[in-house]
Amino acid sequence: MYTAVALIDIHARAHESFRRLIAYCGTLPGAELTTPLAGFGFPTILKQFEHTIAAELYWQTVLIRGYHEEATLPDVSSLAAIEAFRQHVAETTRTYLERASEAELNTCREMTSDPGITRVLKPADVVLRIVTHVFNHQGQILAMCRALGKPNETTDVDYVIDPHL
Repeated sequence: MYTAVALIDIHARAHESFRRLIAYCGTLPGAELTTPLAGFGFPTILKQFEHTIAAELYWQTVLIRGYHEEATLPDVSSLAAIEAFRQHVAETTRTYLERASEAELNTCREMTSDPGITRVLKPADVVLRIVTHVFNHQGQILAMCRALGKPNETTDVDYVIDPHL
């Protein structure tokens, strides 16, 4: 059984870590953000960021109103735009969690995951899927940074929460 408070904390920690990674990538030369690297499903750092945030947008749409059409994404051709997109999407998920009851979060229900396709999902599990996805792609982005010769040696990115997230 998950509480909204616990899920908000888990979600905030994932986003704070991701925010710090976006800030770290701001120290990279611009060309490195768009340098394609073999072996990654999304071949550039910017595409990794875009995909990760767009996936949260997809899942929050499934949760909140059902996914009925392709979302229109904002221009995310810079890290500033990526960060603005991240903030907006994180806020929407957080608002959902703040309003959801424990029963809402922990009761399976039908959700539209594609036009005309429904699945039975538990909202708390969907939120946890969002969080694990963030950390998965954060690892891929860090691996890309290493491959570019720019490893991030910061060790405190996962535990400190910025209350202004």
